[in-house]
Amino acid sequence: MIRIRRIYDDVNDQDKAAIGQAQEILRQQFPGIGEDTIQGLPDELRDPLRRRFRTILFVAEDIRHKVRGFALLHHFPDLKFCYLGFISAAKGRTGGGIGGALYDRVREEARALGAIGLFFECLPDDPALCLNPDTQKENARRLRFYEQYGA
Repeated sequence: MIRIRRIYDDVNDQDKAAIGQAQEILRQQFPGIGEDTIQGLPDELRDPLRRRFRTILFVAEDIRHKVRGFALLHHFPDLKFCYLGFISAAKGRTGGGIGGALYDRVREEARALGAIGLFFECLPDDPALCLNPDTQKENARRLRFYEQYGA
């Protein structure tokens, strides 16, 4: 059983631990992301005015507070939209419904915030555009995931 909760900052120890676990999933599942981006996550959560959007981290945790997946949502209140920065289950946990539960929760949050849309990027699975076969397969899996939700 998992629960999904929102994290707005790194003020308490439980949230700090969850952020650290989400950062580790980010490193493992998105190896092309720079370490500065990963390390900057706590600051991004703490200071929404610096970038003119609010960042909300959603974590899917088990009963022992082990993070099994996360989603990073950016809310642009002035423009009335949300952007899904990242979503992933932990390594070895993909395909088990955690990503789907997180995506449902993110869409619910976007609606509650009055967003006109939830936007995201997904890399191509076209062999002409993605030369690495392993990356191409991963991109295809990600595209299929979003297509299941009508994206």
